[in-house]
Amino acid sequence: MNWNTMNRNKSRDRVTIVSSRGDPASVNIAEKLKSMGEWTVVEDASLTISTYSHFTLVEMDEYHIYQDGIDTRLEERNIKSSLIIFASKHRSKDGRKILTVHPTGNTGEPMLGGRARELAIPAPLAMRDLLHGLKRRSLETEFEATLEATHHGPTMLHTPSLYIEIGSGEEEWIDDRAGEIVAEAILALQPQVVPVAVGFGGGHYVPRETKLTLDAEVAFGHMFPNYQLERLDKEMIREAFLKSGADFGYIDRKAMRARERNELIETINDLGYRVLREKEIRGI
Repeated sequence: MNWNTMNRNKSRDRVTIVSSRGDPASVNIAEKLKSMGEWTVVEDASLTISTYSHFTLVEMDEYHIYQDGIDTRLEERNIKSSLIIFASKHRSKDGRKILTVHPTGNTGEPMLGGRARELAIPAPLAMRDLLHGLKRRSLETEFEATLEATHHGPTMLHTPSLYIEIGSGEEEWIDDRAGEIVAEAILALQPQVVPVAVGFGGGHYVPRETKLTLDAEVAFGHMFPNYQLERLDKEMIREAFLKSGADFGYIDRKAMRARERNELIETINDLGYRVLREKEIRGI
């Protein structure tokens, strides 16, 4: 399997959006999607499947983070996907009004779905396009658009996937404009081919990767903040590069100690990848 080719496919065909009925933000996004086109609906015993253009919306009772293997189960129903988008709520203690995009994976034991020490196949070009779409559409709102680091499930998927979320509390989850912004960004999805990086260091909202994605010609696949670095070994870093289809690595150098940074660079170089500085990425 060629991860690089898969993740750089410019085709807009066969995008599946997964919505969980028990998640108010997920329902909000699904309802806004259905209001923006003439969807054909097929009711099933456990699923509501709606199609519009090259999009399929799958509404289910089960919570999306526990949907390992959902691409295989959908294929058994003749629903094939080039990309799976999980529509979700985002919860944080600071109560920020936020719209986020992130890949899934567990660097340790699974706390919220997925399998231990397994990374899903991310969709870096789609994540970049969606982040730009969220940013443009939220400029006149109180919502902030950002990437998040790799976290939670599902992880066992053979199809590239991503999460798109509304946060961070009950009021935001059902906000009509937030739901519209996310739905509009999904329906306008048209990724452009740019170089792909794996990111290391910083906080959970990976501010440097977010800014680079918005300002430079780069997309990020898996991103690992400081709190995950001690759980990374060489094989997991290899998995992150292969599944991301990455060209190089990026390290938030100010976010970690020199020894930790140098060991990480050595590991990445041993795997056959370069580590580029921010200035070099902006010069691409």
